[in-house]
Amino acid sequence: MEPTYDATGGGSGKVLVTRIAPQGWKRLRDVRLAALAESPEMFGSSLAREQGFDEAEWRRRAARPATFLACRDGLDVGIAGAYELDGGWRLAGMWIAPSVRGTGVVEALVDACESVVREAGATTVALGVMADNSRGRDAYLRLGYRFTGERKHVREGRDELTMAKTLPPAAQP
Repeated sequence: MEPTYDATGGGSGKVLVTRIAPQGWKRLRDVRLAALAESPEMFGSSLAREQGFDEAEWRRRAARPATFLACRDGLDVGIAGAYELDGGWRLAGMWIAPSVRGTGVVEALVDACESVVREAGATTVALGVMADNSRGRDAYLRLGYRFTGERKHVREGRDELTMAKTLPPAAQP
């Protein structure tokens, strides 16, 4: 069974956030492909590339340290992951379906990802956001992330800005 987290968003209904395991690979595939179809410019991959992945690749991706799917009213509406890369933790692959943007889904996904980072004993988490993604930048600023000054050229006309956040200590039982 995949662990789940209930979160009440700003919109109607609850957001159920599930940490995906390899057996959830089909859900992961479907949401990731929806993200690439709807917002191709926001990712470092392409829909055509990932449509070619076989079941083994999707299972491998689902086995990563922490990939989460957000579900509202029985529909998967968001995705994000927390990964340890180059000695630090990063949030990556964030996408929210247009129909639920601004309803608390991003907050629920970020909270789930940050909980993994805290459980690992880390105190800082970073992420990359496309420079022209004003809605994403605003959401991350609202959630306590700050620009580091790092800017990475991704492809022609596209730059990614790095943001980071110092996490509060985990709550004591």
